[in-house]
Amino acid sequence: MKNRFKNARTKMKNFFIRLKHKDTSFFIIALCIVLLSTAIVWRYTSNSGKENNVADNRNEDENIGVNLDPVEEENRSIMEGYENAKDEEDEKDSENSDNLNTMKLPLDGEIIREFTMDDLIYYEAIGEWRVHRGVDIKPNDTLMIESALAGTVESVNTSEIMGTEIIIDHGNNIKTVYSNLVTASVKVGEQVQQGHVIGNVGKIASIESADGAHLHFELLVDGKNVNPLDYIK
Repeated sequence: MKNRFKNARTKMKNFFIRLKHKDTSFFIIALCIVLLSTAIVWRYTSNSGKENNVADNRNEDENIGVNLDPVEEENRSIMEGYENAKDEEDEKDSENSDNLNTMKLPLDGEIIREFTMDDLIYYEAIGEWRVHRGVDIKPNDTLMIESALAGTVESVNTSEIMGTEIIIDHGNNIKTVYSNLVTASVKVGEQVQQGHVIGNVGKIASIESADGAHLHFELLVDGKNVNPLDYIK
C-alpha cells in the first residue's frame, strides 16, 4: 500500500515537473484526457436526466385513474343520470302542459257529475259505490261528441258497463276516453283533428243509465286519471 502511494506521488511530481518545463506533448495529452472525461461525464448526466424524465412521465401515465374512488365515480354517474332524466321529464311535462292547455270540452252541456278519486259515488244501476274517474256532461243542443284534441283512435269498444267507448291517443302519454255513447263514427287507427265528430250520445244502457243521456269523459296523463276541468278553459 505504501509503495502504491509512493508511486502515485512520484507520478504526480513528474507531471508537474514536465508541465513546468512546458513539455508540450505531455500537456496536449493531459488536455485531451480532461476533455474526454468531461464529455463522458456530460453524456452520462444527460442520459440519466432523460431516463428519469421518461420514467416520471411513465409513472404519471400509469397513475392516471389510480386515485379515483369507484364509489364516488358511480355516485357521480347516478347523479348525472338523474339530472338528465329530470330535464327530460321537465321537458315532457312542458310539452304535455302545452297540449292540455289547448284542450276543449267534447260536448257542449252541463256538468252533472264531477271528477273525484277521493269520494265514492253510488251507482244505482249496479248497486255499487265507485270513484268517478271523469266528468259527466249532459248535452244542451247537440248529441254529437267531438275529439277534445287531435290524435289517433286507439280503441272502440261496446259493453254493458260503459256503453260504446272510444279511446284516443294524443301522444306524449296523453289519452282521452269517451263513454256512454250509442254510436261511434270513427274506427281504430283513424287520425282525428280537434273538434272532429267521433260519435253521439243518446239512450244508454250502462252503469250511469240512471242519469239519462250524457257523456262520461276521462283524461289520462302518464296512465293516471286527472281532472279534465283543470285544463279546459
